[in-house]
Amino acid sequence: MTTGSSKAQVSRRAVPAVVVGSSLLLALSGLARLGQVAAEAVTQNAYLKAHEAVGTPSAFAALPMAFLMGVGLVVSLGALVVVVLALVNLGGWNWTRIVTWVIGGVTLAVAGGWLALRLIPTPPAEAGDRTDWDRVDAIAGQWIPAWVEPVATFTGYVASPALLVSVVLLALPPANAFYRRRRLVVGQPLLVLPGDMIPRGGGGLRVERGDG
Repeated sequence: MTTGSSKAQVSRRAVPAVVVGSSLLLALSGLARLGQVAAEAVTQNAYLKAHEAVGTPSAFAALPMAFLMGVGLVVSLGALVVVVLALVNLGGWNWTRIVTWVIGGVTLAVAGGWLALRLIPTPPAEAGDRTDWDRVDAIAGQWIPAWVEPVATFTGYVASPALLVSVVLLALPPANAFYRRRRLVVGQPLLVLPGDMIPRGGGGLRVERGDG
């Protein structure tokens, strides 16, 4: 006679090194994205003030500025989600791994598209534009803090590669074994891997020992 629930959750093993490494890289990628947004925001603000200080007749268009602000907000939210996933992935829930793959794939695709757009040559200035861009660049360069350039360079090299490696690590066999659900079911054999612990009170359960 079997008492209690027909299924009992098996406690999970220690977190594999690949999952820990993936979480560390996820956190690094998310923080790097936030650093990119901060550096870009400071740079754009300096150029806006420099443009106003020069007093040229043309002004920054409101639509491009709003677009850049929107992009910065979306990137910041995505970076925060990645940092949160870096923590919850250690819990062993498979849905968090799937969410990481989805968000990571979308983020990498957007980052690749944004890089491709930046490689396109800047179109020449309009004939009626009398803005002294050399002076704007000089003034903005004086107002941009010294930390902006190294932060922008470092985060630019780190954010996407760290995210790519982290999502690949989550697909390796040790990660698959860690996220796979293992339950004790009445009347069904259970493969117990080294390090697994079976809860007490599992009467009527058939247990088979696995080689790991």
